Amino acid sequence: MLGTRILKAIGGTLAALALTTAPAYAGTAASTGSPPEVGVAACGWDPDAFGAYYNHCNSSVWVWIRVERHLGLPGFDRCVPPGRTYLGSTSDVRYAWYKGSTC
Repeated sequence: MLGTRILKAIGGTLAALALTTAPAYAGTAASTGSPPEVGVAACGWDPDAFGAYYNHCNSSVWVWIRVERHLGLPGFDRCVPPGRTYLGSTSDVRYAWYKGSTC
């Protein structure tokens, strides 16, 4: 789906920007610039065909993300742990992004 690919590309760009502009905290590691291996989840916004996920790649802290929804429904902030967090159906959740702070 073209829209999903575009959102993933934007999410990757935002994740890279967040890594370069966010305050450093223990466990932050910059990407080597190599593409992820097949089967490895992307950091940040990482939807699949049915579910909306946010994959927080830092293994030591929880972070605040903003979850945007479809159809003008209000978004919400959520504190997520390291790893991949299910946010809801892709029919409900439009996008999620790192807000720049830990929780």
